[in-house]
Amino acid sequence: MLINFVLFALVFSSCSPKNKIEIQDLDFKIPEEWSFPIHSSSMPDEDSIGSLLPNDKRRDWWSYFNNPNLDTFLAGVKNQSPDLRTLIQNEKISLNNARIIGGNIFPSVSASINSSESVQNLSAFGFADSFFQPADGDTTNQATSANDVIISFENKTYGLGINYQWEIDVLGRLLNERRAAKTDYEAVRHDLSYLGFSILVRSAILYFQGVEAAAQVALSEESYESLIEIRDLVKERYEKGLRSSLDYRLSETSVSTAILENESRKNQLSFINRQLQIILGKYPSGHFIKEDRLPDYLPPVPKIIPAVILTNRPDINSLLLKVEANGYRIAQAKRNLFPGLFLSGSVGTSTKKYEDILDENFGVWNLGLSVSAPLFNGNRLRSNLKIQEALFEKSKEDLKKGLLQAFSDVEQLLYIDQSLVRQIKAIKFAEEQSKDAYSLSKERYDKGVTTLESVLNSQRQYNLIRSQNLVLNRQSIENRLNLFLALGGSHNLNSDKK
Repeated sequence: MLINFVLFALVFSSCSPKNKIEIQDLDFKIPEEWSFPIHSSSMPDEDSIGSLLPNDKRRDWWSYFNNPNLDTFLAGVKNQSPDLRTLIQNEKISLNNARIIGGNIFPSVSASINSSESVQNLSAFGFADSFFQPADGDTTNQATSANDVIISFENKTYGLGINYQWEIDVLGRLLNERRAAKTDYEAVRHDLSYLGFSILVRSAILYFQGVEAAAQVALSEESYESLIEIRDLVKERYEKGLRSSLDYRLSETSVSTAILENESRKNQLSFINRQLQIILGKYPSGHFIKEDRLPDYLPPVPKIIPAVILTNRPDINSLLLKVEANGYRIAQAKRNLFPGLFLSGSVGTSTKKYEDILDENFGVWNLGLSVSAPLFNGNRLRSNLKIQEALFEKSKEDLKKGLLQAFSDVEQLLYIDQSLVRQIKAIKFAEEQSKDAYSLSKERYDKGVTTLESVLNSQRQYNLIRSQNLVLNRQSIENRLNLFLALGGSHNLNSDKK
């Protein structure tokens, strides 16, 4: 019967369903290229660097900014960030959870040593009083004698043993459970890998937000100094009766407004500095950024990247692995409907003397084999099978949604990239014109041709455009870094599969 059971299990195991799924199995087509071209605003020799370099000469994506401060900051994030250290611990937790679940396929063996001592009397076994009575004599004396005579004995036992239990996985139920746990761990590892890269990218984005905030502070201070100069000039002429009270009050109002703006800029910079220090695991003193100039170039991206590259993205691979894991669980749920084969037993020694506990002559053992089959369980096992099948289909839809979202992210970032190119070009032209307009208005005011309000408006517009230029340049950097993240990172771009 056991041989027939094993043969049946082998045949059943050979009919396992397909657990893995390929991107090609989904009902949508991956395009050959993106809807928008990749804008080239990088260093002139980008075709000879970046992802086109051999493996031993590739550079980290942040090194193309040629910013030692950024290099030091990101090195600190990689080594000291509590967020990244948490990811390391989460991976360890996931790995050991997978080992716990997968360990069910192996026998459970435990060792024990025991010592017991007991005292018993024969009255507990239900012997009649007449059993203790003498053959002749006085009846009263016999009863008294019987009450006085109680036979008891002491028992001591020492034992050393090894116990084991094992479900013989002839149907592959535990094997599929082990495979599902291992695949889940691989999925988590991919998720954590992508999250780790995301932390680095977000940290770099926050760093450049800090640089932009420092530049905005410098700009507001320059604007304040310029307004102080205008105010002093107006005040001098006002005191001489050459300018009206209106001009003087307008100039004072502009100075006060510049102070408000400067303080607001400083508060923003202080907040970003504290966030950067928290990322590094340092005390948030509020003093960190030491530069106020954004980079002139962006990290290079290959001009031609096939859309299929997103299938190599770690989080997409995680979704693929989750589909596979749910396939294994379907196989496990099906095998739960069939009988299980269990082996249990123990081996050791049992003796009345402690010194004989290691004597093989006092050895004892037992071995048991059982077959357990589900007969009635309120349809729980079949309902569990239906749940696993539904989870399998759901994970396929999650995969499809994840892919569509990934394509949407890249397409939107490429669209924004083109928009930012046009905006930066326009803002640079506007900055040149507003600078000339500001200079011209000051000259005309000195000659008495125009009003102070015209000067202040042109100065305000000039500074506003310069501020917007800083914002657009920072957004351009953010967009490029987010594009790296959406494409799966520099490692994905360097992949030979591209």
